[in-house]
Amino acid sequence: MPRSLTDAAVERIQSFRPLDALGRKLSVWFASVVRPGLFKDLLSGTWLGHPAHPMLTDVPIGAWTSAFALDLVRGEAAATASRSLIGFGVVAALPTAVTGLSELADIVDPEERSLGVAHAIGNVATVALYTASYWTRRRGRRKAGIALSWAGAAMATGAAYLGGHLVYRQVVGPSQAALDLPIADWTPVLDDEALPEGQPKRVVVEGTNVLLYREAGMTYALANRCSHRGGPLHKGKVGQGTVTCPWHLSTFRLEDGSIVRGPATAPQPAYDVRIRAGKIEIRTR
Repeated sequence: MPRSLTDAAVERIQSFRPLDALGRKLSVWFASVVRPGLFKDLLSGTWLGHPAHPMLTDVPIGAWTSAFALDLVRGEAAATASRSLIGFGVVAALPTAVTGLSELADIVDPEERSLGVAHAIGNVATVALYTASYWTRRRGRRKAGIALSWAGAAMATGAAYLGGHLVYRQVVGPSQAALDLPIADWTPVLDDEALPEGQPKRVVVEGTNVLLYREAGMTYALANRCSHRGGPLHKGKVGQGTVTCPWHLSTFRLEDGSIVRGPATAPQPAYDVRIRAGKIEIRTR
């Protein structure tokens, strides 16, 4: 089956290195301003259990779509309501943009980062067009304002397509740990004596990477691929009942995989562990 025009366009955007370079600079700047902690967790949606950015996009899009419908209606009341909705959408786009920048700062793949920057540029252009539409309408030039808002809608559609490609085709945003296959039955993964106290170890079980760790006589097993962006947990800081991802510093409890600190929004899958016949055995909890 031949490639679609949209797939070809996406590939060109992904391979455009200046976008990746800009994304790296934005990521470094954002990480220097917003450190891991409560504010980063707020922007990421850790408190919600899902990324905050997609949810917030519904507010400006809903306002602008309602304004589009009112623009099809004649009368001063419709014109006033449409203008107010345009302005409300612009204001609502600001926190949406900040959460989007937080998501962009966490992307690690160059091609995905290039696409994320293109998505961000498209959204900035969208807000600029709707802002111009609002002020043009306030000056009494409704037809020009409608034309600007329609241009903004077209730009928003293109930017939304790139965002959808990142999520649904490249799986940027959903829990990475959910990609691992379940281990349904008790499965031996390592000799018991091969796991020293206080030393994290990665094992591969039926194609799934698993982190093993022993502390105070207890043996723990978590999915090794961080649920946030897929970082290798066995290379992070492990101890005192938690493990911290080396990429973005998400922290999980070893006991059950629950989130101690974001930016992860999904808990880390944990496994039941038992020792039998000198072997460490695990299964999906």
